[in-house]
Amino acid sequence: MPTIKQYIESANVYDKNFLGTIAFRHENLVLPDGSKMALGIDDGHWVLVYQGKAGSTFKVYNYNQHENSMAVDQKPGNDEDKKHMFKLLCYFFAQAQTDDLVTILPPEVLTTNEGNLI
Repeated sequence: MPTIKQYIESANVYDKNFLGTIAFRHENLVLPDGSKMALGIDDGHWVLVYQGKAGSTFKVYNYNQHENSMAVDQKPGNDEDKKHMFKLLCYFFAQAQTDDLVTILPPEVLTTNEGNLI
């Protein structure tokens, strides 16, 4: 099974027009270390929802690429928080199997100019 990393190696992660969410397709699926993650991207705004292990609280990382600003659980973040978020993302991209994931796209991405589903 391919990993996300294999699919996005040629992707431009700084594309300000990309938007969507990547998440596990079932709540029982986890990464090899037992953690769970979901990533939402919208015009340079990245939101990573992270759970270290089953039953632990979720942590929400919110990174605004345009402003280079960071928040963690709705509190101002710092450079260490940003490094930790990107470390988690690298692990997610390297370990998550594409067959275990779903990509959720907003309706405007799924329609053509005529309003029909692609």
